[in-house]
Amino acid sequence: VLFRSSAWMWGRKLTLENEFFLVMVRLRLGLDVEDLADRFDISSSTVSRLFTSWINLMYCKFAELPMWMSRKKIDKLMPLCFKKWYPSTRTVIDGTEFFIERPSNLGRQTATWSNYKNHNTMKALICISPDGTVTFVSSLFEGAISDCELVEQCGLLSMLEPGDSVMADKGFDIQHLLAPIRVRLNIPPFRRGEQVFTPDAVMKTKKIAAVRIHVERAINRIKEFSLVSGVIPNSLWDIAEQTIHVCAYLTNFQPALVG
Repeated sequence: VLFRSSAWMWGRKLTLENEFFLVMVRLRLGLDVEDLADRFDISSSTVSRLFTSWINLMYCKFAELPMWMSRKKIDKLMPLCFKKWYPSTRTVIDGTEFFIERPSNLGRQTATWSNYKNHNTMKALICISPDGTVTFVSSLFEGAISDCELVEQCGLLSMLEPGDSVMADKGFDIQHLLAPIRVRLNIPPFRRGEQVFTPDAVMKTKKIAAVRIHVERAINRIKEFSLVSGVIPNSLWDIAEQTIHVCAYLTNFQPALVG
């Protein structure tokens, strides 16, 4: 491990650089506490303490950097694929679920059970700007929450402005939430019963799918951090939300998703 000698001078087991490196290794590779303790030659309790302290610190520091973009900045960075067909887009949204270890509390077990995933989960709303930057990550909600309830409760509506539009999958039938604040919803058209899509409906579906896919790519980037793509253990319950937010912030240091 690098820089250990300088760490000893200050009475630390590891230097700050290596503490940060340990945290990044755990986030990216999902290594357990015992494994990291062996690799860094420190105790398991020290690994847990360092990880919790650094995640809380990073969460607070990243929170000082505003994620939500102004309308002016959105327009400046608007990719051509949006500018041509959906120039009023403020955000592209999607919900995603994170597997969690089964809670010991019976009520929490029920509330976090996701029939869709057949597992206990927590759910978050992820929002990106048209250029693929993550601009909003909601608090974690119990996995049983619907997409509509998630949007209604997460705080996104208060950040939208009249004239904006929101792009989403057809599961987000939220026009009744957006209409009062004069925000438009762009989702693929519904097919009802045996109704056949018109050519216009087919074209609209294809155009939305071609640009909406970028929010799925952004979520995949977050879940490239193995610690949150696997089953989040109960031992991380108190910092699960902070951990996911940190992973989301870190993806914004990567190259833009949409050119």
